[in-house]
Amino acid sequence: MKRLETGRAKMLDARVGVLAAVFALAHTPAAYTQEPPSPDSVVSLRELIVSATRAESTVGEVPVNVTVVTREQLRLSAAQTLQDILQEIPGLNFRFQVPAGPAHPSWQAVTLRGLGGTAASRTLVLVDGVPLNDPYFGWVRWSQVPVEIIERVEIVRGGATVSWGGQSLAGVVHIITRSPRAAGGSVGAQVGSQSTFRGDAMASFGGEKVRGYFAGEYFDSDGYTLTEESLRGAIDIPSASDHAALRGKVEIDAGDRVRVHAQGSYFDQDKANATPLRNNSTQAGFGQVGATVSSDNGSTLSFNGFFQSQVYANSFSTEDATRDTEVPSLDQFDVPSSGVGANLVWASSGTNDHGLSLGADVLRVTGKAFERFIFTDGAFERERVTGGDQLLAGFFAQDRIQLNDRWQLHAGLRLDVWRNSDGFRDISEIATGAVLTDSSFTSRSETRLSHNLGLTFAASDDVSLRGGFYSGLRVPTLNELYKPFRAAGGVVTEANANLQPERLVGAEIGIDIQPDPTVLLRFTGFWANVSDAILDATIQEATSPGVIAPCGFVPAGGVCRQRSNVGTLRSTGLETEIQIRPAGAWLLAASHELNPTQITDAPGRAEIVGNRALGSPVHRATFRIGHVDPRTLEVVATGRYLGKRFDNDLNTAEIADSFLIDLRVRRRISRTLTAFGSLQNVFDTVAEISHDASDFIRVAAPRTFVGGLRVRVGG
Repeated sequence: MKRLETGRAKMLDARVGVLAAVFALAHTPAAYTQEPPSPDSVVSLRELIVSATRAESTVGEVPVNVTVVTREQLRLSAAQTLQDILQEIPGLNFRFQVPAGPAHPSWQAVTLRGLGGTAASRTLVLVDGVPLNDPYFGWVRWSQVPVEIIERVEIVRGGATVSWGGQSLAGVVHIITRSPRAAGGSVGAQVGSQSTFRGDAMASFGGEKVRGYFAGEYFDSDGYTLTEESLRGAIDIPSASDHAALRGKVEIDAGDRVRVHAQGSYFDQDKANATPLRNNSTQAGFGQVGATVSSDNGSTLSFNGFFQSQVYANSFSTEDATRDTEVPSLDQFDVPSSGVGANLVWASSGTNDHGLSLGADVLRVTGKAFERFIFTDGAFERERVTGGDQLLAGFFAQDRIQLNDRWQLHAGLRLDVWRNSDGFRDISEIATGAVLTDSSFTSRSETRLSHNLGLTFAASDDVSLRGGFYSGLRVPTLNELYKPFRAAGGVVTEANANLQPERLVGAEIGIDIQPDPTVLLRFTGFWANVSDAILDATIQEATSPGVIAPCGFVPAGGVCRQRSNVGTLRSTGLETEIQIRPAGAWLLAASHELNPTQITDAPGRAEIVGNRALGSPVHRATFRIGHVDPRTLEVVATGRYLGKRFDNDLNTAEIADSFLIDLRVRRRISRTLTAFGSLQNVFDTVAEISHDASDFIRVAAPRTFVGGLRVRVGG
């Protein structure tokens, strides 16, 4: 907690600095490019995207469902972080639906179409083509990417493994950052409920040959108490957090046909997780360099090299039955990890009847976890060190073939190679240094083929049909393979070095209807089977304190789980997306996902066959209505419904459904100054985010208000 308290003292200076910058810039007579008025249109099927095939195409040209979150949609959301904004997208599920500030990092794992349930994401998250997923754990720290620098977010549901490899079983979330063409800048500051402060600044530069930006964000909040009110004891406190994020990007036109780019970021975060003895911290760095070379015939060759490096620390405790006292249970005092990777993609011009792309990528991950456990007589007794290395590599080819004026055929094939090596677990007595366990795990490697096959049919100028059949995989993370885990509520999850990759086979069919630029209707039916699905399988619930194999000691009321390939998950459903601009600046939007994901096969676990997948609701819906004119006034209301779901594989712990309404207001005060305010959970609804088998309940944020000012100058 000392780092958190020190960080808060520093953040007070940051608040003063950012607020001063806002008012200084608001009175700066700089040249100002007014934000363009909101067009009388919705996201077009001709919107350019890059995520579905790793080559430029349009939304309407790909056979799978791609959702584009535009800058306007980012601006209209009452949410304050990218994670919170994405929670408004039906079909995109987080392990727990918690705001980014108070969320433990393991709750921020993301997946699509009901394929959730673990701390490792089944969805690959990218920033400008480079993975954002934690290289060791697989989860995502969304606050590393300030919303102000984002140009758009492309969400590819299913069918992404051929393009992106063994981390994209359920799909891809691709964050595209801005590429400014002129000099400018913006500064924003906001304050609100729970003593929340957020300040951000961005300076862009642009010219004929060189362009880019430098951006930073500070955040500090006292947070709220996650434990449901009737269950709170003396140890339940608000989940405070603070972070600082810095990011820079440079693009250089080195010649008529050569573009070089580089990016870098640094992230520092501290969190207090609901009780005095539970907290975590992260320091993470990232770097990327690359180039794109264009040929005379329009084809391109793109290279990216990147690295990720981070240090993580985390502590947990065990509480008594009344939640009035707690003792330390686990101290993960040092968890260093890193990832180094590169990719090379060649894409044809796409101007003839073929749009061919060929590529290769590689990622090497290494990580260790140093942790202390078994706390007695005021001290930890044992130290455990786990770790290993992982290599992921792939080669792919895919083609888009124009069969005639209306039909397009899409086909792709990928070979993935993976290797886990140098896995180990050492356990020793802290007092004497005596080695109790010195285990090395056998290195393992494998190759797998994945495919995609799809068709698109332009039935008319207003209607298009699409369909796809695909396969994919996800290789288990180093965390799942080698590191056990202890969580709140006495939940102990044992690792499993023998985990196999998850394998997916899926299909979908959809129809897109856009009779004019103000209306877009999209309907997608899908089916997917995930075999060898990795779940936190319940071994035994503890009615009294004792040892449960393979977890070791489990406190009374706790539960022993182990990561296991349990069998098969079946995800079926229907996605509906509707956007309408009925008149002038008015906006109507609605989306819904019907998705009853079930466990259909579980050898040796007959009791869970037919159960719903952990954390996956059958129904999820969002609606939005608003008056949107960035030149004057924007008022937008958003409603979010999240259906019932289960907190364990036994389906004995049900999380109640919820419906929340948010409000966003934005008003231009002058040519450079804008005021805005957001009210989340307008009616102060108590919404469950977790509900375990012992009836311990965490709840979503209460009614929360944030208001602020933003100054924007230049381009």
